[in-house]
Amino acid sequence: MTFTIPLCHPVWHLPLALLGIIILLWSGREDQGVGAVTALGWLLAGLTVTLDLMSRFGGRRLDVPALLKLTALGGAATGALASLATVLLMLFKNLLHSHVYPDYPPQLMFGALERLPTWGLVGGLAGLGLGFMAMWTAARIGCHENRLKGIRQ
Repeated sequence: MTFTIPLCHPVWHLPLALLGIIILLWSGREDQGVGAVTALGWLLAGLTVTLDLMSRFGGRRLDVPALLKLTALGGAATGALASLATVLLMLFKNLLHSHVYPDYPPQLMFGALERLPTWGLVGGLAGLGLGFMAMWTAARIGCHENRLKGIRQ
């Protein structure tokens, strides 16, 4: 069983542009919660890694072990990059607002960096799970196609 990685079409860049607009709208708010900045960091990392993998491997056919390796490594990269993106978004908002007391103190930013290994592991396991789901879905589609071939004959 082989899988074809989709090509990186320019339409795939629209969600990244939309996320940029959302980040600019978020940065203007007086918000000190970590939930929104963490979610934006994960979305930014996920879209960036997805677009990078599609541009590098788009159109290639991968067998099952290669697909599982790619999804696990892509997920781990997403998790690690999410930590860095979260810290950079916090820093961006601190520099943009320039308060005497920053929205995100340095301890909070270092706390997000401390989570880099954990988030990388979580992302790798999530990516591996997505690879198994893709494999299972392709197997089910193949079963239905084989069954339809038997009905047509």
